[in-house]
Amino acid sequence: MEQTITPPLEWVQTICDQFTEITGWPLRFTPAKPGERKSLEAELCQSEKYCWYESIEDGNRCLGYLYLSLPEETANDHLFVTAIKFAELVGGLISRIETMSSSLETKNKEVSTLVDVGLSVTKQEALQDSLQKLLEAALQLTGFRAAGFFLLNSESNQLSLRVQYCLTAFEIPFHRRKLSESPPDLEAFAKDGLIINRQDTPELARWLPEGCLTGICVSVQSDSGPFGTLWAFDRRARHLNERDVHVLKSIGAQVSTILERAVLIKESQNQLRLKKELKVISESFPAEFAEESTQDREFQIAVQSISHHEVGGDLCEFISLGPHVTCFALGDASGDSIPAAVVMASVRGALRTLTEGPIEQAKDTRFVIGRINTALYHTSLPHQFMSMMYGVIDTQNRTFTYTNAGHPAPFWVHKGKITSLTSHGMLLGVTESNEYDYSVIPICTNDIVVGFSDGISEAMSSERKMFRSDGIMNVLKNHTEDTAEEVMQGIWTKLQKHLEGGNDGDDRTLMVLKFARCTE
Repeated sequence: MEQTITPPLEWVQTICDQFTEITGWPLRFTPAKPGERKSLEAELCQSEKYCWYESIEDGNRCLGYLYLSLPEETANDHLFVTAIKFAELVGGLISRIETMSSSLETKNKEVSTLVDVGLSVTKQEALQDSLQKLLEAALQLTGFRAAGFFLLNSESNQLSLRVQYCLTAFEIPFHRRKLSESPPDLEAFAKDGLIINRQDTPELARWLPEGCLTGICVSVQSDSGPFGTLWAFDRRARHLNERDVHVLKSIGAQVSTILERAVLIKESQNQLRLKKELKVISESFPAEFAEESTQDREFQIAVQSISHHEVGGDLCEFISLGPHVTCFALGDASGDSIPAAVVMASVRGALRTLTEGPIEQAKDTRFVIGRINTALYHTSLPHQFMSMMYGVIDTQNRTFTYTNAGHPAPFWVHKGKITSLTSHGMLLGVTESNEYDYSVIPICTNDIVVGFSDGISEAMSSERKMFRSDGIMNVLKNHTEDTAEEVMQGIWTKLQKHLEGGNDGDDRTLMVLKFARCTE
């Protein structure tokens, strides 16, 4: 009988040679070639040359046979029993070593496969390609013949087959199905996994592809919620062990990871797109007012406006109505960011439209505020509204006319005395129609009007104290002789000092008018 030893088993022959040298009994090993095991075993069993033989296993297959021949010298015959027991011990040890080696090799392959998969799915590859590699790895590690991943639509609670391997989508039953109508998927989410055998669980067999006897379903989910289910199928009737289930759960965790990454990438792309769009929007709502005819204006203007987000809801707009007439609007929309900016933009558009009409109409502050109120009521949601003060400065008649719709009352410095201006009605957009009043005050040289949004008066310090209107008045008392810019900078500096370490969570607008010729 020709003995061909494969390189991985050369060490077995070395053991056999040492055994023969020590005992005098010839011990040999012959590998079992594919398809030759039965004939080899029959020869060992029937031949009188061999007094003992034993198969060498690695836990999965027969590697070959270890066998004893009769010794050439009859003096060693009395060692027959001892030789056989010794050979049995050697054969058992060899089988155990090969089993451990095979197990270690399998685990190394599994680790190598998982590492390769982990490295591949972390690359910026297409989501479909990454999922395909994970399904391929699942089959390599478990020996299943086909696999598929069903994605869960959380809104419709419907599972859809998104990726399959070694089967077409139409070979897998119910490739679109309601979660509530699929007991295997429901149980997988409840217990992390479900095994289906066509013979043991015939009531679930219809979820297996035709010709498949075994299937397993494991859930794919993360801390944020379920993503779907991972299925593996086999044409053989298999009794799965914990390792197979654990491997598929590990693959499911990898699927969850790349899906979360895909979601994050998508969110990042959306945020980048939103940021670009917000930048465009913010450029449409400049913080500084458009200065019109500054050289001929008989009053000074200073404005400071910041938004907590890219865009905000504060409005400060100056519009020239004629040689000696200028109107302005100071407002604050409810909410913040985009919702507030939308409300503010609606009001700004209505304001521009109304002030482009007859000058007498634009000078009627009650009319303008009333029309804007009605327009905002019909174009905004019930919880959206806006405070606003609309004023008209007439330097020829030396008057300042205004209507205040729920906006924080501005301060008026008149001949050195500081008072609060009147409020005339509720916020814009609350009711469809509302009667607003107006006030007219005389203006004198060096008079000052200071308007602000609630982001100024309600600014919170680290000690949880608000800036309030007192903070503005305390600065005004010492700056009544200063220019509008100096007054504004004085108040703003005081505000920033108040805010050190405190809350900065609102839009803020500060406007200062001084009725003295512009010094520019």
